[in-house]
Amino acid sequence: MSFYDHETGGAACPIFPKKGPRAVILCDGPPPAPGVLEYWLTGAELFICTDAAGHPYDQLPLAPDVVIGDFDSLAGRVLSGRDGPMFLRVDEQETTDSEKAILYALDQGMEEVILVGAVGWRLDHTLYNTALLDRYADRLRMALAAQQSDGVRLAPGQSVSWSIDPGTGFSLMAMAGNSRGVTLEGAEYPLLSGEVGSGGPAAISNVVAYDPLLIRNGDGPLLVLINREGPDPSARYGD
Repeated sequence: MSFYDHETGGAACPIFPKKGPRAVILCDGPPPAPGVLEYWLTGAELFICTDAAGHPYDQLPLAPDVVIGDFDSLAGRVLSGRDGPMFLRVDEQETTDSEKAILYALDQGMEEVILVGAVGWRLDHTLYNTALLDRYADRLRMALAAQQSDGVRLAPGQSVSWSIDPGTGFSLMAMAGNSRGVTLEGAEYPLLSGEVGSGGPAAISNVVAYDPLLIRNGDGPLLVLINREGPDPSARYGD
């Protein structure tokens, strides 16, 4: 059984529970499985699509509140309908469409953002979108819903205790240099004041050994990626 509860949805996600006004941003990357988007939309106050993401919009679980971007990908395909989303064109080229959507969410008073469809296809976009979790950490709580896993940023010195099914795979990655002093309990490969980064032991493809999974971060920001499937291959979004 997956540790994701579809009845309560993303608002009660064990690794990223809702604590304030939340926006879901559907980026123009590989489209997620329908169940992933439905899960994170549950409890969200704002749904944003970037440029061509999700087009045609009437095939999404919910109609987006706004579509934002420079619309280079939507040229000739934007249909204005009475009941359709609002289209907000931002021509400046100093930010990506994903970042434009984040800034719009901030302007609307959002305190949390879920980036969906933000990784894959183009490596430059994947790396840039992943770095946004660290870049906006002082202004937003952010999570990244990737193709097979979900990622959250742990601030330096932050500790978390997550109820996750034993057998679930996860990885730790340093976001800026190395993080020293990381402790990891409840994992098949634990750490005690260890180092995560290019100079430390590999922290990729670890496995939850018992519940709860405890992570005490060290002196640098960490990206924690939790596999969505869990130990049971049938326990997936939408199944």
